[in-house]
Amino acid sequence: MQTRFKTFGSNSAVRKVTPWLVLSLVFPAILLFNAFFLSVFPSRAVIDGKSTPLQEAMNPSSYLAQSAYVYYTRDPNQLFGNFYYTLGTQLAARGQILSAETMLGKAVKLLPQDSYAHMNYGIVLEALQKYPEAVTQYQEAIRLDPKMVQAYYSLGLLYDKTGSLDMGLETLQKAVDLAPQNNFINYDIGVLYAKKGNYAKSAYYSQKAVEGGSEFAEAYNNYGYALAQMGKYDEALKAVEKSLTLKPESAAALDSKGYALYGLGRYSDALTAYTDALKLDPTIGEIYLHLGQAYEKLKNYDQSVKAYETYLQMTPDATDKADVETKIKQLKLQLTSHNPK
Repeated sequence: MQTRFKTFGSNSAVRKVTPWLVLSLVFPAILLFNAFFLSVFPSRAVIDGKSTPLQEAMNPSSYLAQSAYVYYTRDPNQLFGNFYYTLGTQLAARGQILSAETMLGKAVKLLPQDSYAHMNYGIVLEALQKYPEAVTQYQEAIRLDPKMVQAYYSLGLLYDKTGSLDMGLETLQKAVDLAPQNNFINYDIGVLYAKKGNYAKSAYYSQKAVEGGSEFAEAYNNYGYALAQMGKYDEALKAVEKSLTLKPESAAALDSKGYALYGLGRYSDALTAYTDALKLDPTIGEIYLHLGQAYEKLKNYDQSVKAYETYLQMTPDATDKADVETKIKQLKLQLTSHNPK
């Protein structure tokens, strides 16, 4: 009768089993050390010599793909690769971005076919502003897994961040096609369509984001802004008021509110909204443009000129620069005619 088990000599058995026995003992010990190490490591990222809060660099709860250690494998590359991947992901979640880069860099070398390793490595590279390398990692993750929504999403946002709006839209469209009910993806593609000037599509996707997340203040604001740009001022005002109910201290939402009120001919109310927005955030150049328009409608030409000039100072590359400069000249002529020397 043929036996089902192949036997080895004692020396051969020891030689084959010992390395894996050692690894099975060593890696749990490393895991325990890792837990201790992370518990005493401060949760801050050090980028360009500065200590930066994690949330300023990345949002691991939204983007990082977590995984567990895999000890029981006969492939050393898989064993060590999983260790580096998990440690790197944990470090990134703790805000130790530079250390995470080292660990995840080792992981992708040992696990070249692991789409999640490439994606997480891309997230860390992006946090370190190594954008071309991050693009490469996201693209590789997508090549390995054409249905990886997270990779499409991260890549689309990175394209937009680096000035490739059309590529960002194309990539986010693939993400939303794969996850049509994801309110975050719907929100972000709505923002990109607004940048593109396609307010109908911006309103469509922003509305889907609102429907998918009833407490999504930013989505309500973007929805209202798109509606206002389409001339639907009453609907826009309702959406923006909902945004402000959820997040009262939002300069962007107050600006959108002012834009809707301006469209309804309520210029004094619009002026109040714009002024309140600038109190919260005086660095948003576009609000000064809207402020100038409100002052102009109220025939306060002196304040209108100051607001327009501030807008041009803050946004020297504005696409409407020539139109605003012409407007300033016209208003100054009016001021001169009303106040002759």
